[in-house]
Amino acid sequence: MAKQYDLIIVGAGMVGSLASLLLANSSLRIALVDRHNGDYALSVPPSYDARVSAISCQSKALLEAAGAWQSIPQNRLAAYNNMVVWDGLGEGYIDFNARKTQLPELGHLVENAILCTSLMTEVKQSSNIDLYLADEVENHELSESGVTVSLLSGRQLEAQAIIAADGALSKLRTENAFETVEWDYGHQAMVATIEIDRAHENTAWQSFGEEGILAFLPLPSVDDRHFVSIVWSVPPQEADSLMALDDQAFCKRLGYAISQRFSVLDITTDRQSIPLRQRHAKQYVKTGIALIGDAAHTIHPLAGQGANLGFGDVKALVDVLSKAHRRGEFLGASRVLRRYQRARMLDNIAMAAGMEGFKRLFGTQQPLLVQLRNQGMAHFHNNTSLKEKLVARAAGLSSFS
Repeated sequence: MAKQYDLIIVGAGMVGSLASLLLANSSLRIALVDRHNGDYALSVPPSYDARVSAISCQSKALLEAAGAWQSIPQNRLAAYNNMVVWDGLGEGYIDFNARKTQLPELGHLVENAILCTSLMTEVKQSSNIDLYLADEVENHELSESGVTVSLLSGRQLEAQAIIAADGALSKLRTENAFETVEWDYGHQAMVATIEIDRAHENTAWQSFGEEGILAFLPLPSVDDRHFVSIVWSVPPQEADSLMALDDQAFCKRLGYAISQRFSVLDITTDRQSIPLRQRHAKQYVKTGIALIGDAAHTIHPLAGQGANLGFGDVKALVDVLSKAHRRGEFLGASRVLRRYQRARMLDNIAMAAGMEGFKRLFGTQQPLLVQLRNQGMAHFHNNTSLKEKLVARAAGLSSFS
């Protein structure tokens, strides 16, 4: 016989695990399914995982509500209080400071593996969540009366709705014929952890120039050694050339790309190169199913908002479904799930459009546009009100819509 749940969530990454915890807190019975076994290989400082996420104030609050933030070791968290952005082809310069916006910090950097481990620890302790790890959906059926799921293991599950948190290449999105708008950014993001010669000053550093878009993101220091996570976005051919360099030559190019603000001493992880693609589902919901996180949208990483957009989806979905549950509404009903779509789609589209605009603006090297870009950055740098609004948006304390 099929086991009964209120909701089935497919994908136990950061977004799916957080959704399961917060929904379980609303007394909903959750099945969480993932092909991964739930164990993550954790590095030991001063070695840090190459994949990190910038966590906004709102996202931190959600993780605290789920109980996951509290279990992250302090030596794996790096708060950043400042952000410095400059144009490598001119004099344009903007800095953001938490003190000037009355925030304790602009955000935190945390390794993805550490965050996933903390979330999974809480999931395993929840009495309202059943885990189906190292398993996956073989087939499923949606109807007005709910969803029926057959897993590869042969187990049968039934629920009022299924939540697709299964990533950018979502199988559930494809199988349920959700249309998407998507294109290649024409860039690849190289990620790695590096050691630098001096303190990063709890600052996120970002350069736009002829060497591409480069971010130095602060990580915890260890024994007076200083580390940052890099995200370096360049065209594919250039990425291939950079990936082919030995570590010494790569470090030298990094120093040049960051305008010699730091000397790069060493690379402490393997370099990874990730193709970048913008993708946005035209709908997030159909009767019995909702898309969240990367299954619904992916954007350029230049502003570090990918994880926060996914967590924003979680907040909206939890608000909608917990209220519907208290009212006795059927959770898979189209009228219920559309409330989540209305709450998130305009904001996500605005962020995606903004990132596309920034990428195009800072991707050009045409002299006139570079001059206008630098003039605009100077105006923005001196506009305290506008900077405060942008910081509040990045922190999740306001929206575009």
